[in-house]
Amino acid sequence: MNFYKFVIKVFKVFSKIFFKYRVIGSENIPDEGNLVIAANHKSNLDPIFIAAAIENREVAAVAKKELFKIKPLAYILEKLNVIPINRENPDISTIKNILKSIKNGYVLGIFPEGTRIKEPGFGEAKAGLSMFAIKGKAMVVPISIISNYKLFNRVTIYIDKPISFEEYYRERLNTKDYERLSQNVLEVIKENYYINSK
Repeated sequence: MNFYKFVIKVFKVFSKIFFKYRVIGSENIPDEGNLVIAANHKSNLDPIFIAAAIENREVAAVAKKELFKIKPLAYILEKLNVIPINRENPDISTIKNILKSIKNGYVLGIFPEGTRIKEPGFGEAKAGLSMFAIKGKAMVVPISIISNYKLFNRVTIYIDKPISFEEYYRERLNTKDYERLSQNVLEVIKENYYINSK
C-alpha cells in the first residue's frame, strides 16, 4: 500500500470514529477524465473529510504555500500530492504544475472561496476554480461539506453531478468572467448545503 492510500484510510477511520460521517453521491466522481472537485471551506478538517470521500481517484489539492514552511508537514503534503500556491499572486510555474496534475489523471481539489470562511454563510468565489477547469479541460464536481465540526456530530459530504465548461474552452475570458463562472459553481454548493442541512 502506498503512502497516499495509507493516509486516506487513516482519514476514513478518523472521520467515522469521531463523527457521524456519511457521503452522498460518490457515484458522481467519474473513474477517469480530467476533473476538478470544488467544496466550501470552514474548517481545517475539510481536506480530511474530502479526501476520505473520494475512493476511486487520487486527489491533488491546492494549499497555501505558508504550510510548506513547516518541514515535516511539507514532506507529508508533498507525498499527498498537495500543490503549494501563493493565494494573492500565483506564479506561472504553479499554474503549470496544477494543470499538469489534472493532465496526469489526478483530481484537482480546490476551495472556490480561496480560504476558510469562519463566520456563517459563504464568501465570494475566486477566479482560480473555473480558470483551472477551463485551461485543464476538466469537468467540475461541486461538493458541499455540511457540518458543525463538533465531535461525534453529523458530517455530510454531498457530491453533485459534474458540470462542464466545454463551451468556454475556446473563449477569451478575463478575470471577471472566471470569477462569475466560479461563483456559479459555488451557488450550486450553497444550494446543496442548505437543502441537506435541514
